[in-house]
Amino acid sequence: MDEASVFRKTAKGQVEVSVRSGSLTLSMRRALILIDGKRTLAELAPLLRPGEVSGAIAALLEKGYIEPAPDQEITDAAAAMPATIAPAPRTLSDVSDPNRFMSIDEAKRRVVRELTERLGPEAEFLALKIEQCSSVDELRARIRDAERLITSAIDEKAAQDFRQALRRR
Repeated sequence: MDEASVFRKTAKGQVEVSVRSGSLTLSMRRALILIDGKRTLAELAPLLRPGEVSGAIAALLEKGYIEPAPDQEITDAAAAMPATIAPAPRTLSDVSDPNRFMSIDEAKRRVVRELTERLGPEAEFLALKIEQCSSVDELRARIRDAERLITSAIDEKAAQDFRQALRRR
């Protein structure tokens, strides 16, 4: 593995840190806790015991607790995207109802609020990722991550309630 590689916790990894299911070895758990989406493998190595890094990272990747962190740079095109994402109105009634559509920022706030109400501080990492979304497609992907996190942390009923709460206006 490249020492410049950066990894982040998946929803499954976040749940494991807070729940402690006991399915990880001590070295894997230690590495999982230290992975933050910013530190390179070279920066993690001194924080772990000698020889632990590559084995722990490989096992965490294989089990789905971590994933490679996406590129942190924001492209000029993403920075220039409009804040409001709404399809063109189809009828006069669509034009006359200013509350018909919400901006992406409003949608992100709603998702974060609903997620935090259900998971509390355990939702912090995913909430930060949701707040960083710059497109509707990216937000949809994070909402699916939130549903999986709620399902694994609580149950399917809580995930259904989460989906219903997002649909309400």
